Amino acid sequence: MDELITLNQIFDKLNSYQKEAVLDDSPALLLNAHVGSGKTTVLIAKVLHLYLEENVDLEDMVVLTFTNKAANEIKERLINADSEHDIQDGDMPFFGTFHSVASRLLAHSLPVEELGYTKDFTIIDPDELVTMADRLIVENGYHIQYKNKLQYRLDDIRRGKILYGKMRNPDDIEELWEKIVIEKKAQNKMGFDDLIINATKLLRESTKKPKWIIVDEFQDSDSSQLEFIKAMCSPETKLFVVGDPNQIIYTWRGSDRNIFKIFKEEFYAKEMSLPINYRSSSTILDVAKQFLEDRSELEGVREPGNRITVKNHYNSFNEAQHIADQIKLLQSKGMKYKDIAVFYRIQRQSKALEEVLKREGIPFEVSRMRSLKDIPVLDWFVSLLKASVNRDDKNNIIAVLNSRQFGNALTHAQIKKLLNNKSELKSMLLEKMRGFISWCDNKTTENIHEMYNYFELDDYLSPTSSTYVENESLIIEFIESMKEHIKKTDLKLTKGIIDFLNSSALYGLNFLDDDMDIEEDSVKLMTLHACKGLEFKKVFIVGVNPGLLPMRANPKEEYEEEKRLFFVGITRVMDDLEISYQSHPDDYWVSEGPSQFIKMLPSHLIEQMEEVKNDKEVDLQAIRRKIIENKNRVIENQGDTIVTTTAESQEDSTNEKRVKHEKYGEGLIESEDDDTITILFDGYGSKTFTRMFTTLEYL
Repeated sequence: MDELITLNQIFDKLNSYQKEAVLDDSPALLLNAHVGSGKTTVLIAKVLHLYLEENVDLEDMVVLTFTNKAANEIKERLINADSEHDIQDGDMPFFGTFHSVASRLLAHSLPVEELGYTKDFTIIDPDELVTMADRLIVENGYHIQYKNKLQYRLDDIRRGKILYGKMRNPDDIEELWEKIVIEKKAQNKMGFDDLIINATKLLRESTKKPKWIIVDEFQDSDSSQLEFIKAMCSPETKLFVVGDPNQIIYTWRGSDRNIFKIFKEEFYAKEMSLPINYRSSSTILDVAKQFLEDRSELEGVREPGNRITVKNHYNSFNEAQHIADQIKLLQSKGMKYKDIAVFYRIQRQSKALEEVLKREGIPFEVSRMRSLKDIPVLDWFVSLLKASVNRDDKNNIIAVLNSRQFGNALTHAQIKKLLNNKSELKSMLLEKMRGFISWCDNKTTENIHEMYNYFELDDYLSPTSSTYVENESLIIEFIESMKEHIKKTDLKLTKGIIDFLNSSALYGLNFLDDDMDIEEDSVKLMTLHACKGLEFKKVFIVGVNPGLLPMRANPKEEYEEEKRLFFVGITRVMDDLEISYQSHPDDYWVSEGPSQFIKMLPSHLIEQMEEVKNDKEVDLQAIRRKIIENKNRVIENQGDTIVTTTAESQEDSTNEKRVKHEKYGEGLIESEDDDTITILFDGYGSKTFTRMFTTLEYL
């Protein structure tokens, strides 16, 4: 636990800008908090000031964040603040992400029955939504174009966007979406966006309103979240909104570039700023300012420090080897691995870095989004539980029984007959699902481990298989986490399981957490999007080539967002920054040489610009083959596991997916991420495409 601190100690460390914001009592305040300006400290001080000095109960405050990590940090720092009151997690019921607060309101306070749901609704995550969509496409014979972009297309139509213009072939995306909406309600399920939309509808009629609403990272908000805030407000509710317009990097995910202007006009908000950066050297800030529309609005207090370094490498593997050599040199001089990070634009760029750092024995962690799909036994077990506590959950019933690895390997036709009681087949697993709620009625939380034997899971995990021990331990660990959650929330068993499953969908699970352990002494590898909110003494930004950083951006708004993204990366740096580009980039759509971002750097702030020579020629194909061979290997160094999620990446789930391209014919997906997809074509070899510009038919 952190050392307890008093409110006075916090106030003594605030500068004049920060104190003014904390003490401001305006009906609505828009606080522009620039990078490294102590935003979280101000937010904590604001909550403590309201609670201790203004006597505002914590239950009368709504504190909204965009990440679970931010919500947990705020609550932990409040709990560790010294006061006459013993602040506990339960005292802050409405401190959390937008979605978690909306979910809590719907489950405990708002009349969801008016919308056709019950309070036992379950939450459907994006993966499950796509699975539902795939099933409905087959069952209804829908023709869907650009199926490789189905999740993105569903996101667009939810926001009222129907892209791609008039298509030559039939496209039933609108009918599909209408069917999904009906199906979710029939199964008593809500998606993440449904939580916000449904809570907003009911909040407008609610008489219970908070005294204060405090919003962190407001720049990431979209229009539906702004409506959610408005619906919570009464004429007496006060607003304290904190964000940085220079860090709007999620417009592709729905955030609004004009959200600050809209908020100011909607609430007649007073505007203030936190302009002083305490993190970065003045040289780093001078470099970062080149990517701001207004370069005068960022102030620093530190000395100039070192100039930045710009390097030219032959390719990504030479680049990775150079970085490994530099890391070893820095470590020999006393720098800790955890103070070093490597940033890149897209996830696939981590491959060469991972391979070289493994070979050199350098511990590292990779920030990579993970989901239950990456752990098949838990994906299946969660489907089993969801189907067991929600008898209308057709999607998960099918997923459980259809599974060849863990279920009964039944076909969709067989499952349909079973569900309609028209089959001579019997499924003990289906009977167990149907009887689970009655089983729970006769058990307590202390008996929860008995569900392992209730479902006779050994029969489905196959004790003779090589993965049995690992799969068994994963399920037991999951059940133990569920037990602790239910005891903490003091709910009855069935409701506790539902609450845990919903919390898992919203918060993630400890063993699925994509947030790295920043305190672990290892080098951090991450995309520029993932680095927001972090800081490091030494940072390498790699692959700054035209077409990659910035990505090929059109129209102008997309290019400006790429600039803001690069700005975010630069401003994570405390002391030393090295930027590099390649003469022979790996991907055909990336141009050789430095990008325009490097050309924007002031020459007097650059230490050197030269090509790093390598005595050895790099056999790219041989190294790539080696990467594939080693992908699932757990590397250990001196008894300690080097933390890597390569074997858990989304690529592993694509190994058997075949697609068809209009020019190259059929091929096998080798790897994919949010931005690119690589396919091994039968007659043309491997080719990489940007998702934005390619059309594929999944086979």
